[in-house]
Amino acid sequence: MSRLNNYEVLNQLKYIDGITIIDNKGTILFTVKFNPRFHSEVLEREEILGESLFSVFPTLNEKSSTLLNAMKTGRPIFRGKQEIVDFMGRKIETTNISLPIRAHGKIIGAIEFSKEISKENLISNNTIDINSEMFKGDKRLLENIHPERAKYTLKDIITNNEQMKNIKRLTEKIAKGSSPVFIYGETGTGKELFAQALHNASNRVEKPFIAQNCAAIPEALIESILFGTIKGSFTGAENNPGLFEIAEGGTIFLDEINSMPIHLQSKLLRVLQDGYIRRLGDKNIRKVDVRVITASNKRPEDCVKDKDIRLDLYYRLCVMTLNIPPLRERKDDIKLLLETFISKYNVLLHKNINNVSREVYDFLLRYNWPGNVRELEHIVEFAINQIDDWEETLQIKDIEERVKNFIRHSEEELQVGPLKEAVARLEKKMIEKAIQQTKNNVSQAAKMLEIPRQTLQNKIRLYEIVPKS
Repeated sequence: MSRLNNYEVLNQLKYIDGITIIDNKGTILFTVKFNPRFHSEVLEREEILGESLFSVFPTLNEKSSTLLNAMKTGRPIFRGKQEIVDFMGRKIETTNISLPIRAHGKIIGAIEFSKEISKENLISNNTIDINSEMFKGDKRLLENIHPERAKYTLKDIITNNEQMKNIKRLTEKIAKGSSPVFIYGETGTGKELFAQALHNASNRVEKPFIAQNCAAIPEALIESILFGTIKGSFTGAENNPGLFEIAEGGTIFLDEINSMPIHLQSKLLRVLQDGYIRRLGDKNIRKVDVRVITASNKRPEDCVKDKDIRLDLYYRLCVMTLNIPPLRERKDDIKLLLETFISKYNVLLHKNINNVSREVYDFLLRYNWPGNVRELEHIVEFAINQIDDWEETLQIKDIEERVKNFIRHSEEELQVGPLKEAVARLEKKMIEKAIQQTKNNVSQAAKMLEIPRQTLQNKIRLYEIVPKS
């Protein structure tokens, strides 16, 4: 492997036959070939998009891959000749230049420009012009290479409900400041939607928007992920910025903040009070300019009462609060949301639904919506997937598989008894079913139930649930 200056690299490569982009996990995000003979066995690039680099080229490994080495070293890597065997067993000799992709101080992937070494390619006039149109409109590429951005604005929050309109107006007002904002509401109400809209309505709109679910980070890693590390702070540690540094000048959104360990909340408090962070193992502090938005599915006062959030942190987080109402309290939005989701999935699934039966609409108004707007969208997506191409009306039969449990239970006569015991019985049954469906995978079951993994483990012990083999 060699490192050359810019002129030498261009002189060696002269022209290119193809481009490949991977993320920091080695997944192929983008590929394009300009010479039809280059990787001729791959007729459509979609065949390898989303696949591991090592599954497409099984003879490559971490040492031999110029893409992986470019990410590891953070420098361009040139290889004059590389022989690889693709997944079809075909030997290919290439000349490659691989460059790391960096965003806000962090390497997030790598790009490789390749030229196939062959007799045909040795002929100087046998080159192919690059068609710039091939790069346009690749949404998947843009989404993967620019992850630090907020997609939604206040215009994307559609509503006919007066309470929601007031919340939108309040969001627009507080967006102009820099005070911390605490957003709370049930799962599926759209808390991150409001966080992104707030960022996009602020003067930080051109800066990063970093979202992180605190419940999704293992406790042992949360400090290093949020605040960064220095080389040697623990085995294998490198100089890496944390999310607060990556979000410099912009916004960081910490969802399920009540899942953050209490002993780390004091560090977050310091960021809010003084604007300083300290990387794990570092003796020095660093100044950051970041607006903090947090969210929880519990009222902030309940988080303090349940000792999930420190009282001093509560006062700093809740300078401004947004309470997003559940869908059952704003059923005047159901018709508008239904129309929006039908229109969306008509396009995505190539259907032509333009009517909804009265039976379906009446059911949607009666339903209690424990999953809120997210659940409504999932029901619409499920239904439109089921519908035949020639159908134009959404019928109750199209959603009954999703809602049959509700219909059955609503028709049964409930026996009145202690509510706490009834809730516990239902909760235990749902946990048992989630554990069974995920084949005893607690992490996947927690995601299915939309609760933190630690919370699920506590409930498994509480209800003495024994996983079935």
